[in-house]
Amino acid sequence: MKLAIIGDVHLGKAQKGLSEREDDIYDLFLRISERLINEKVGIVCFLGDLFDSSHPPVKAISVALNVFENFAKNNIKVILIAGNHDIPSIKTRMCPVEITKTNECIIEISTKNPVFKFNEHNLNVYICGVEYHPPEKRQSLIKALENISSSLSLKTNSEKNLNILLLHQGLKEFSPAEEEISLTEIPNVFDFIFVGHLHLRMEKSHGKTHIILPGSIEIGSVSEVVKQMHNEASVILINTETEMYEKVKISLSRKFIHKKFPSSAIAHELKNLTAELEKSVVDGKLPWVYLEIEDDAKIGNSLINEKIARATEGNALFVQKEISSEEMNERETNTEISFKDVNIRDIIKSYFPKYNDEVYELYEKRKDISGAKEVMNKIYAQFKDNYIRQKLPEM
Repeated sequence: MKLAIIGDVHLGKAQKGLSEREDDIYDLFLRISERLINEKVGIVCFLGDLFDSSHPPVKAISVALNVFENFAKNNIKVILIAGNHDIPSIKTRMCPVEITKTNECIIEISTKNPVFKFNEHNLNVYICGVEYHPPEKRQSLIKALENISSSLSLKTNSEKNLNILLLHQGLKEFSPAEEEISLTEIPNVFDFIFVGHLHLRMEKSHGKTHIILPGSIEIGSVSEVVKQMHNEASVILINTETEMYEKVKISLSRKFIHKKFPSSAIAHELKNLTAELEKSVVDGKLPWVYLEIEDDAKIGNSLINEKIARATEGNALFVQKEISSEEMNERETNTEISFKDVNIRDIIKSYFPKYNDEVYELYEKRKDISGAKEVMNKIYAQFKDNYIRQKLPEM
């Protein structure tokens, strides 16, 4: 069987508030689904953030439902995990992933139901996963992964297993941060670990395990343009029988152009850009432009902006630019900001005059959830007491 792995989709995301960018994602999502049907995949796995918001627009839900219904008609199962964008901040609200579960072909795996198993050609395939866990719940995440590990059948000579883990998390190996979990904290029982959330396209081996980050299907930020100027979506296909995988590339709905040059070469660079823009219109869709300019000629931001506007007018959906100069860089270098010089208590006192001691205590407890809850209860009790006193009639 062929399995497809899709990274972050973010249905409903309107980059810079542009409806054209929202439609770009819908269009790409539909084209990816058609390609997977043509590839005759059996299961499509999503690595979280199917939606850009826990309250997605109606069109985003409609597009997802139509694609999943089409998958079901072609006997394709869908496996989902919830990403941080999918999960509502208020626990009583429904996660939009729930809305898409309209038939038995759509399966959500989570801490409560972390394993989906099927057997094909004497091969047991375990697709495992949990929803996104924020940094303060890293121990819960580690415990959930240990529970999955203990529930998996041990490999024997008479029974072959393929163990796959789906995650929507940061990992220290790809995004160094003290609170992120490390690959060393994930039980060494998986053949593949597929990771969403970071929007990066990377691969790494850890012992016998292949760790693959397919990246988001669309470019959603400047950093993604600079780090991975690909102009194409990437979906991973796994053949469960051979345990081999391949990357399927699908062109983005809109071209992205990134240029970096000094202002002394602006005339030449913008002339080339104008020519490139005319060739970069895809199905009537104007390209997105990102420019990084070092003002070595000191012509100033206003004149640079004016020149860019004339060169790109009518030929680009959006022009994003960063202009820097030696003077600005030197100023930043010579300006040292140290938190040692900042009195956090004074800042809190200025913003929270009535509860400054309690809020400072809450700040100090920021990594101690139970301690923070105690402080919040104390703040609430004090607020309630003050409120009641204000409402009591004078005697």
